[in-house]
Amino acid sequence: MSIDALAHSLIDLQQTAKWLLDLDDIDAWVEAIPAEVQAAQRLRSYLIANPVVISDDPAVKQLLAGIDLTELDDAHTIGMKLLSDSIVSPATYVASLGIVDIMVLPFQIPASLQQFLREARQCYAIGLDAAVQSLSRTILEVAVNDVAVRTGTLPPEILGRNMARQYSMEKRIDLVAGSCAGQVYKHYSALCTVVHGRDTSAVDGPLGSLTKTIGYVQRIYELNKEKVRANEPRKALPPSARHHERPSSAP
Repeated sequence: MSIDALAHSLIDLQQTAKWLLDLDDIDAWVEAIPAEVQAAQRLRSYLIANPVVISDDPAVKQLLAGIDLTELDDAHTIGMKLLSDSIVSPATYVASLGIVDIMVLPFQIPASLQQFLREARQCYAIGLDAAVQSLSRTILEVAVNDVAVRTGTLPPEILGRNMARQYSMEKRIDLVAGSCAGQVYKHYSALCTVVHGRDTSAVDGPLGSLTKTIGYVQRIYELNKEKVRANEPRKALPPSARHHERPSSAP
């Protein structure tokens, strides 16, 4: 059934119920309510599963603008049906997670970068391919920015303030990626085709894109680890550990 047909079914029942209520025919109104509730349930269930609908009917548009999709009578049953149709089995999910490379780095990275990687792996495991590739670009950009700032080659205050005008992504990659800068930027540009909606898949596909991203991020951190360590302030020993320091020799 089309969205217009589903919507008009509910509209007609709503109008009938209102007409009966206006007539003060309470018994007939009570009898009409279940059909209206069922029609609303059918429409909500359809919209939960179909986030894009096509209609140029003003009455339908008005109805959809005001409908609350959280008012589902049996959210559990509908949710289980949608999950069973779209989500892989637990065994396949774990196997897919296992295919994705682990990122091995020489020191701690921002929590946001760790979260983006976790979500990219999860998206790959359940088949959200465009999301995997979009997150791959995010992972690469966050890593490049982190290394550039931590090595002192990019001022931290520039982040988020028209950064692209002063430091294009190509320039930022050149600052941190060494001899592989050209390859990294080519990979980044390929991922941009998905992020900017020009395609639903980059050249390397979801797994290839994520695998390359992890490899490049590891390489960038490895190339810059000494600069990062040299640029970061040394942490003072806690008071409890100071008495263990070796005393300096007398002259």
